[in-house]
Amino acid sequence: MSLPLIGPEQHFAIWAILIALAAFGFWCERFPWGRKYSGVMLLITAAIVLANLRIIPTAAPAYDVVWDVLVPIAIPLLLFQADLKRIVRESGPTLIAFIIAAASVVAGSIVGISLLDLGPNEAELAGIFTGTYIGGGLNFAAVAEATGMQGHSLLAAAYAADNVITNLHFLLIIFIPGIAWMAKRYPTHHMDNAQKFDIDDEGPVHQIASLDVAGLLMALAAAFTLAAIGKALAAAAGRPEFSILVITALALTVATLLPRQVEKLSGYREAGNVMMFIFLGSIGASADIWELIELAPVLFVFATVIIIVHLVVLFGVGYLFKLDLAELAMASVVCIGGPASAAALASAKGWRDLLIPGVLAGSFGYATGSFIGVTIVEWLR
Repeated sequence: MSLPLIGPEQHFAIWAILIALAAFGFWCERFPWGRKYSGVMLLITAAIVLANLRIIPTAAPAYDVVWDVLVPIAIPLLLFQADLKRIVRESGPTLIAFIIAAASVVAGSIVGISLLDLGPNEAELAGIFTGTYIGGGLNFAAVAEATGMQGHSLLAAAYAADNVITNLHFLLIIFIPGIAWMAKRYPTHHMDNAQKFDIDDEGPVHQIASLDVAGLLMALAAAFTLAAIGKALAAAAGRPEFSILVITALALTVATLLPRQVEKLSGYREAGNVMMFIFLGSIGASADIWELIELAPVLFVFATVIIIVHLVVLFGVGYLFKLDLAELAMASVVCIGGPASAAALASAKGWRDLLIPGVLAGSFGYATGSFIGVTIVEWLR
């Protein structure tokens, strides 16, 4: 095998590529085609191409730094908005629908592993898919690190399957409320009062209207502090591999008990997203394209099984308890795609009054998905 143009020891060059890939992902999402095909998927594809053309290495110390430093910092930054008291208080019936949706994902994972052979990493893959389908990419990273899957080429195949199936699921959820047969069997209060609005009116994509630099630096300092405490506590307990879960719990505690102090911070969500995009670039760079082609099909099937069971259970239980069809749809979207999906669905269907409950319910997925995913792994091992 030929040596890559940029060797693994060329740290600055590799970091330049990773940061440029993250910028490329954000840039793509400025445009309708980028949002349609997902800036995340495009940046991962670009990283896979660079690695398999031997321009960048598939393994390097820089990628280890992403796992060891950026992921533990990104998690608190993205969880500072997860005030559990506010989530319970303001998300209302959407949170109930979300809890059913999350339980149905667990059921889907169990059905999937009973039908398919995912190989020697079956437990880890089941946990990763369970985590990422109860909140989003944050949980994907957390469960992967907690279960020792860092740098495994399976992750690129798993993320590709996750991303494609998530996008197809979103299109299906857009379609379901318009089916007359469905609308006749569920309450449709939100659908009856829908008013079209454009979420882009809230401001440009991935731009911060006002950034307090001191607030951003304090957010970073807080994230580093929580990561340091979390790693120390996990090591003291003799389970250093679970440091990411301890960090998650600490971040949730801060977000819930100190919401006024968190409000003084600035730009933490955007900084967390930047780190997650860099993380996804490193995932793509670690992938062997031939192994990806070999492994991806069964993971696509596995993800599809999870989604089918999720939808059947969610809408079945929702029918029994007479939950609103729009709330069920919103719960499904933020469960599978994360809180950011709430804005896309609310805008597409005119459900403005479900936007905040959807974001809050999705944040609850951020808060709980990693723990549920790791529990699935430990149960299956």
